[in-house]
Amino acid sequence: MILKTFSTDTVKGFIQTWNDHTSDGFHPNAAVIFASVAVDLHEMVSFLQTIDIKVFGCSSCGEFLFDDQKQSITEGGLVCVMLNLIPGSFDIKLINGRGQSSFDLGNKIGQWACEAFEKPAILVLASGLETDGEQLVGGIQHLAGKDITMFGGLAGDDARFKETFVFSETTLENNGAIAMVFNTKQYDIEGMATSGWVSIGADKIITHSEGNVVYTIDGEPALDVYKDYLNVRDTDLPEIGVEFPLLIKKPGSQDVLRAVTNVDIEKKLLIFAGTVPNGAVVTFSSSPGFEIIEYTRKKVREFYEKNQETDALILFSCMARHNALGPSISEEIDEVWQNWAKPLIGFFTYGEIGSNYNAACDFHNETFTMVSLKQKPDVA
Repeated sequence: MILKTFSTDTVKGFIQTWNDHTSDGFHPNAAVIFASVAVDLHEMVSFLQTIDIKVFGCSSCGEFLFDDQKQSITEGGLVCVMLNLIPGSFDIKLINGRGQSSFDLGNKIGQWACEAFEKPAILVLASGLETDGEQLVGGIQHLAGKDITMFGGLAGDDARFKETFVFSETTLENNGAIAMVFNTKQYDIEGMATSGWVSIGADKIITHSEGNVVYTIDGEPALDVYKDYLNVRDTDLPEIGVEFPLLIKKPGSQDVLRAVTNVDIEKKLLIFAGTVPNGAVVTFSSSPGFEIIEYTRKKVREFYEKNQETDALILFSCMARHNALGPSISEEIDEVWQNWAKPLIGFFTYGEIGSNYNAACDFHNETFTMVSLKQKPDVA
């Protein structure tokens, strides 16, 4: 697989670097782009419309690029990998999410992916404030099957929690999802998701919720419970709530984390990145600190031992990890680079999609979710 990577912080820089990278006869047919809302995304899409390329992209909450030229984590910029993929081996589709549920949106993606290839693998990005990540995943699996290979994340907006975007080479959308589907007869798509967040405090019961909206916990207004527990003010939410997600206990299955993405002060409710079931047993959770770096390193090394060959890596890492670890976040990302020494791009998300420890795909918060893309040998 032929590819090139770069980072910049302006559309002008993007256009100049793109032109530089294609001046030697390199003709990419796909690009993955993660960009801050500080970048003029409308202007960038206007440029993309003028070139023959398929684009899979979204807004971010910080971006990173690790390759043989630089290893950097930025805020307010963009990262890009330009790919020359086998014609007919992939496709990209953006779907507007207005007027439909997250489950229905996922259904459309799953149907499209199954029509594209007999055995598809999916990368998916969705608007971070408008999407119930768990319902999106469930909708895709409803038609594509529980065992579908799928990774991705929810778009960010630099922790402003106002408006996030997904985009293709022609469209910029603040409510919807974009999917990139691969033919697994031609590409190996493998990945992992790991967290390290730990449960704290006593069990609580979700006494009134609807999808990803929680009204009461233990019979008390959900917002009041959060504020009392964290000893914070209305203005501290939702950002501080991202760092202290609810851990939903799933007997017989992998527990999952749900982070706050919005609040309604008047109604005293909380809106989470994914479904929080009515009657669920939950606890608060938090990062144990720098221990999670070593925990992630261990999981990355375990994954590397089973998947040593790759062409490119994409990482979806929760913004809460960045908040909790600060500059030290680079240490767990660097572990990927040190093992594979292959191009890695990614962004800090409002939620992650990937395989959990039981090898089933789920929607997560607070995770380090990585995917490896490798062209199979002897295919063209």
